[in-house]
Amino acid sequence: MANAGLTVSWFAPDQDPAFIRLSRIRGFDGLRAIAFLLVFCSHKIDFSHADSFGDVGVWMFFVLSGFLITRILASSRSEIENGLATVTKSLCRFYLRRTARIFPPYYLLLVLLAAASLFVPIDYFGTSEKLAYFLYGTNFLIAARSQWVGDFGHLWSLAVEEQFYLAFAPLVLLAPRRHTVSVCLAVVSVGIATKIVLEIANVSPVSIDVNSLINFALIGMGGAIGLNASRPTPKWFISGSAQVVALGLYVALPVVFGTWPHLWPLLGRVSAVLIGVLLFQIFQGQRSWFVKILEGAPLRNIGRISYGAYLIHHFLHFSVIENLLRLMGAGPTPKPVQMLAELAASFLIAGLSWQYLEKPIIAWAARVTWRRTDQSSGSEPSSRTTVGPLRIP
Repeated sequence: MANAGLTVSWFAPDQDPAFIRLSRIRGFDGLRAIAFLLVFCSHKIDFSHADSFGDVGVWMFFVLSGFLITRILASSRSEIENGLATVTKSLCRFYLRRTARIFPPYYLLLVLLAAASLFVPIDYFGTSEKLAYFLYGTNFLIAARSQWVGDFGHLWSLAVEEQFYLAFAPLVLLAPRRHTVSVCLAVVSVGIATKIVLEIANVSPVSIDVNSLINFALIGMGGAIGLNASRPTPKWFISGSAQVVALGLYVALPVVFGTWPHLWPLLGRVSAVLIGVLLFQIFQGQRSWFVKILEGAPLRNIGRISYGAYLIHHFLHFSVIENLLRLMGAGPTPKPVQMLAELAASFLIAGLSWQYLEKPIIAWAARVTWRRTDQSSGSEPSSRTTVGPLRIP
């Protein structure tokens, strides 16, 4: 996660320039940090709104991912139409960078768990379950069983992301650039229709929560908003205060409606529109006081390692240390201390993973794809034509 994201500056919403400038979007790392902290609290704190807080955190990741990924794919399609690349090369470049970003820490974690399972029993880690995790099919496994899979449950969202990349990237790169927004809206429509059908069929809530097509709609919505992020808008709408209002409303909704079993499943996902609005506001209001807060070192650094922290946090349990402390005669550790210890451990492991595993591999993938692009075009790498690595939620 070397960059917070990439912004594609279109000359106008309805135009396709031959040359697209890509740069980092300030504030997006901070949003990733907020999303991770929402998910972390939902998993580590026992309170009535825990599930809904986890929902808004994951949905924030999805919308943000769609915003960024769709813009990158759209820029690649523009290159194809201007004769600067081919569909095959663009698709290979995209998948190589996504693979370099996502696979190393994910599979390292699974391999380490598989090794540990040879000595200690690990729940929900049988043969069929391992196959689902290794093939990014955790959400299919959960849907088939209509129940979560313990500490591995959070991997469902990463499975959805991977499935989206496999299905969506070819669609965008093959369809004319003028139809990219239509592709995104079609994805949203399919997701809405799927949810309606599954609700009518009385499919279990868990299966609906992790359904690929339903969650694709959130990513597609982020993409549609991202492709229109340069449209003219009033200054007051992109001010720091307006940005805080959008985020505040989004986080407040689970507090008010998160425990309503029939309303929240519908209202919750609809509320993700607020995140799309917030991304639009931040994209255009890069100099706002709220973006400066999001760009502060604490949030920016947490956002940078949020992928690794998300991967590992659910497997860290202070109870192991607690048992050792009790054997040594120590008293019970307060719950807040346990939670902070697990959070610190998540950050430590994720930081090491980022520094010594993820960052070098991402840099290698960037060099390889730049070199291939340069060789095919006969030019030197340019900050205006190359795309740096993206971070995933």
